[in-house]
Amino acid sequence: MNNLISPKTHSPLKIIFMGTPDFSIKPLKALLRSIHKIIAIYSQPPRKSGRGMKENKTPVHAFGEDEKIPVYTPQNFKDENEIAFIKDLNPDIIIVSAYGLILPKKILDIPKFGCLNIHASILPRWRGAAPIERSIMNGDEETGITFMLMDEGLDTGMIIKKFSIKIDQDMNAKALHEKLSLLASNNLIDTLCKYVNGEIQPVNQAEEGITYAEKIQKVECRISWEKNANEILNLIRGLSPYPGAWFLNKKNKRVKVLAARISHIKNNFKPGEVISEQVIACGDSAIEIISVKPEGKKVMYVEDYLRGNSISVGEILE
Repeated sequence: MNNLISPKTHSPLKIIFMGTPDFSIKPLKALLRSIHKIIAIYSQPPRKSGRGMKENKTPVHAFGEDEKIPVYTPQNFKDENEIAFIKDLNPDIIIVSAYGLILPKKILDIPKFGCLNIHASILPRWRGAAPIERSIMNGDEETGITFMLMDEGLDTGMIIKKFSIKIDQDMNAKALHEKLSLLASNNLIDTLCKYVNGEIQPVNQAEEGITYAEKIQKVECRISWEKNANEILNLIRGLSPYPGAWFLNKKNKRVKVLAARISHIKNNFKPGEVISEQVIACGDSAIEIISVKPEGKKVMYVEDYLRGNSISVGEILE
């Protein structure tokens, strides 16, 4: 990684941006406001979803097209032609933000400044697919953004710079996504410039404190009322609004709990027992439900749900 850009020249970089979800749009907008040039965008292929199984483009794909930037959506990078095409684009750097596809070494080696990844945790904590959700589910008090150089490992590359924030106790995954996306966008251009100018020297990750943020599995989303209230509340917050922590109602339908709070009741109730229509006993105290999303219906306050779906005091939720 030679040919560092002099701060005096302010030469624009030729950048390939790779990203998929909403999280990646704010950093992409920051790059578009800068002197640098986005020569191509890569995003995951459109997928069919919804009742009509309509093919939907990813948020980054749709945004890129609106901005009249060439967008490419390969299934993977096993085809040598895909690699050759990126080589022909001759990017100075590839910036990756929640792309979701593995980049082989042949691509990692193309840009003169390497591939810079925007990762939503303070590495080496929460390497992997779901760092935002896992940080809340685990009850972490802080998290942040790490700008790192990609290698062939899973988020194991050298650290360029880290930025930390506190996780508020009432913050859910969506709110933390938005806060971290803004944190990334606010610091990306300055970090990028200092890195390519040689003002920041990347360092190896620490060997201590490594954790992995595995992809969220469906089985994890079911509320286990035997757990203590903090654990249940962290699960609800960490999975809200998607995929959602849930329980089964009398009709054996899933009800996702999107917002709740701890009800400090000293009780001898059984876990899952309905203490009142909104308050459910758990392992140590109780959880008061605020909003839900019943299966096949929209999000609603629990009071509205209860008008057509009674929950009986003494009932045990599954």
